[in-house]
Amino acid sequence: MLSKHDLLLATIARKPTPHIPIALWRHWPAEDQVAEDLARATLDFQQRYDFDFIKLTPSQVFVAEDAGLTGVYEGNPEGDLVKNAAPITSLEQWEALRPQTIQQGALARQLRCLQLVIAGANETPVIQTIFNPLTVAACLAGERAILWRRRYPEIFQRGFAMLIETWRNFVEAVISAGAAGIFFSTADATYRRMSEEEYMRWGRPSDLEVLSAARAGWFNVLHIHGEDLMFKLVADYPVQVLNWDDRRAGPSLREGQALVSKAVAGGIGQWGALLQGSIEEVRAQVADGIAQTGGVGYIAAPGCVMPIPTPERNIRAAISAARGNASG
Repeated sequence: MLSKHDLLLATIARKPTPHIPIALWRHWPAEDQVAEDLARATLDFQQRYDFDFIKLTPSQVFVAEDAGLTGVYEGNPEGDLVKNAAPITSLEQWEALRPQTIQQGALARQLRCLQLVIAGANETPVIQTIFNPLTVAACLAGERAILWRRRYPEIFQRGFAMLIETWRNFVEAVISAGAAGIFFSTADATYRRMSEEEYMRWGRPSDLEVLSAARAGWFNVLHIHGEDLMFKLVADYPVQVLNWDDRRAGPSLREGQALVSKAVAGGIGQWGALLQGSIEEVRAQVADGIAQTGGVGYIAAPGCVMPIPTPERNIRAAISAARGNASG
């Protein structure tokens, strides 16, 4: 029987495997303010379902928490926080940005959480969620970040370079802590947020700088968030797996897999079949994902974070559907 490590390596290489790897993930809005609480919630979730890897999902404000960003959980089923006002309100504050320390504050807390999860994971690979620098900029300055990027690009670049350095340092620390890789999320590679020209100037270069710090990881996942995706502009990112909401946003798994030499993760509609559907609908989506990919180079997964109220029966149906099918 293949270990989870070897199962994922074979999947990345698009080799036949005894069964399809599977993982689901969610937010923990009540636990994610304390390293030990988030680690315990994450490990309990893993112990209950035995996924093939663990995606560690931090607080949605941790990227700008040390600058003053706060948020309140008001019951959103996805676990989203209602964020309070962005802490940076002037170009002077933006230009004064310096690399954030990872030895204290929110980033140190998250590294502590990661270490606890790795120690308790029983050799299950662990990946840490990382948000791309443009997302961090939006958390720090809100819509002003877009305005400054367009009107004052040289000033914006000076502060932006500090963000990139911070997240390169953090990613290096994540890999050094023993993570298998990172789950790198970009919400900007979409025509709904910017043009291709803007993304090629601001999104792609900064993404690649941060991703370069994860090069020692063997299981890096790119999550392309949103709809109307610039899929081809990120398809060659230096990661081993691509994940996107194929059920809602497209392209399909078959179309996406044809564009890359990497593994693909998805196929399970988190707001449709997984949350609201029957056991049979969940199993059918996993089976369809296997059919689209030939069961090779495929990880059964949601297109984004799983809603908190997802029924346990549907989670278990997805697991049994993945592990009951062999690709060779």
